[in-house]
This record gives sequence, C-alpha cells and structure tokens, in this order.
Amino acid sequence: MSSIITYCPNCGAAFDQSYGQSCPQCFVSSAPPAPQPDRLWGAGTGLLVWFASVALIVGLPLFTGLGYLLLKMFRTGRMPQSLESDFGLVLVSVISTFPAHLLTLLICWLVVTGRGRRPFWQTLGWGWHPQFKWVHAVGLAFLMMGVAVLAEKFLPHRETDLEKLLKLGLSVRIAVAALAVLTAPLVEEVIYRGVLYAGIERDWGRAAGITAVTFLFALVHVPQYWGSYAAITAIVSLSLVLTLLRAWTGKLLPCVATHLVYNGVQAVALLVAPDEMMDKNQTQSAFVVVLQSLGLS
Repeated sequence: MSSIITYCPNCGAAFDQSYGQSCPQCFVSSAPPAPQPDRLWGAGTGLLVWFASVALIVGLPLFTGLGYLLLKMFRTGRMPQSLESDFGLVLVSVISTFPAHLLTLLICWLVVTGRGRRPFWQTLGWGWHPQFKWVHAVGLAFLMMGVAVLAEKFLPHRETDLEKLLKLGLSVRIAVAALAVLTAPLVEEVIYRGVLYAGIERDWGRAAGITAVTFLFALVHVPQYWGSYAAITAIVSLSLVLTLLRAWTGKLLPCVATHLVYNGVQAVALLVAPDEMMDKNQTQSAFVVVLQSLGLS
C-alpha cells in the first residue's frame, strides 16, 4: 500500500494520510491537559478556620449578652449589680454558643468540601479504626476522667468560673449539659482534629500537628478553668490524648466518640447530681454518680 503524504493546513507538518485524516501533531497539541489532583487545605487555611471558630464562639455570646444587658437596662433603668451572677445573662450567653457552633461547622464544611466539590465525611477521615471501636472510646474516656480526678487530688485546685456558673441553677446546668453533648464533641473535633490537624500535618508534619493542636485546644479551654492547675492539667491531657488518637488511627470518629463519652458522663452528672454535689469538681461529681449507679458507693 503506497503512502499518501500530505501537509497539515494548520501547522504545515507533513504526515501520512493513509494512517488517518488528522494531523498527529495537531491532535496531540489539542488534547486536553491531564486533570490535576485536587489539593486539600494546608496549615494556613486550618489556622484561619481555627481563628474564625474562636471569634464566633467568643464573639456571638458577647454580642447577645450585650443585647440582653441593653434590653434589661431599657426595662429597669439600671445595670445588674453583678454580671457573673446574673442568671439571664449567663443563660443567654450559653445558649448563643449553639448558633456559633453551627456557623463554625458551616465554615468547616466549605473548606473540607471545597464548597461542595468533595465529600465532607470521607475527606475528614470519618470511620472507625480496626483496633478502635465504641468500647475503646468508653474505656479511654473513663481513663481520662480518672486522670482528672487524680490531678485534683495532687495538684492545687480552686473553684473555677465554670463551677461558679453551674451553681446558678438547674436551667444553666441543662443548657451546659446540652451544649457539652449535642454540639461540642462533634464541632470541636471537626475543627481541631479534623481541619486544623490535617492541614498542619499536610504542610509541617505529624509532630507539628500534634503539638499545635494539643496546645490550641487547651488554650481555648483554659479561661474557664483558670485558677485550677488540676483542671488545666486534665484538659491538656485530654487534648494530647485525643490528638495522638487522631494521629495513630488517621480517623476522626474515634476522637468524636471519646470526647462525647467524656462530656456525656459529666453532663448526666450535672442533671442528676444533688445540689450539694456541685461543690465538687464536675469530673469528680460524675465519678461519684457513676459509682452510685453501679452500687459501688
């Protein structure tokens, strides 16, 4: 079969028409480029998400609290004598944390999914590890509660702002318990062990991710436990263990489950413990309630 040489009218290159009507050179150059892999967020974006979450969780209660005070001043003509003991102000501030959590979760969704281009839970690493299931989460949560009780026995402890707040009444305790169970474990783990840890680990490595997330999680919680070395030691220990769990399993669900059990037991204690037990540390109160329910105390 004789070859038929022709010239491409576009690029002028000679090609054998017997092998096809199209110029091979033009065909290659016009082929669409290979799709580039979708790059996930890095440390900078993770830190921005963390900063936005802190701004919302601090700013929204302040904003709603200010609105409450202005309304109360308009009705009564005077400011409350003590802001810390004003039941309505405390309750409004706690309840306003719920929408702050939801807005924070929305920001996380936008970052993780790339505004809807990626699956949210799969990208975060949702799921169990073969060697870590619900029973391990329960055991680890009680272990960390034991660490908190031991810390209170051997380290200086004085009444914290959170413990003062819990004494204001059952309504406040209900709001705090609901917050601790319904939104805090999921939202905080998505922020810290999900978005923030993944971004820092991706850019700066695992050690940097563990160190930064442990520190930032503890830093945000320190103000409510200020004055109690025991409580601060307990929250730093919990932060470190949850972050190590994320690094070891590569999954977020074990962290959420452990955090949920840890908060959940203390939330139940807030609701069922008698008022006189509020004089104790909330973790210690939770342990007493659990022992009593098991007939061991």
